[in-house]
Amino acid sequence: MTAGGNAWAELVKASFGMADTSMLAGEMMIASGSVIGARMVIMGDAVRHPAAGDYGEISGMVTEKVTAVSKVGQALADQWSEMLLDATEQAHHFGGLALVGRPLSARDLSTLAERGLAHGSRMVTRTMDISRLALTPMHEQATANARRLR
Repeated sequence: MTAGGNAWAELVKASFGMADTSMLAGEMMIASGSVIGARMVIMGDAVRHPAAGDYGEISGMVTEKVTAVSKVGQALADQWSEMLLDATEQAHHFGGLALVGRPLSARDLSTLAERGLAHGSRMVTRTMDISRLALTPMHEQATANARRLR
């Protein structure tokens, strides 16, 4: 059964993706620490010497978060749309089989099982991938800030 092998391969791939996501989280935490330290100095300098403050950096602290959160929302909405489309196609196939007006053949049942397994594994792997999708824009911003503020 090819679908079973494909399902296992997708699950293994998704588990490696989850490990990669944990690496991204660690990198983001380290980068965030250095960015917070650098920005505390920038804000302290602006308080001590208001005319010489780096207000571009200070105001960017808000706008970059809005941009990153917007990217997170878009990534999650795209993933949700893909999942809904997949579920709709699966329901359409199942509904078509329900309306054939005869008992299902062995081939129909085999196709239904293969499609069901493929659909189920896609749903599981997409769910496993959600954390990476949500984390990536924040990771990109935090690591870019850390490089820039070094």
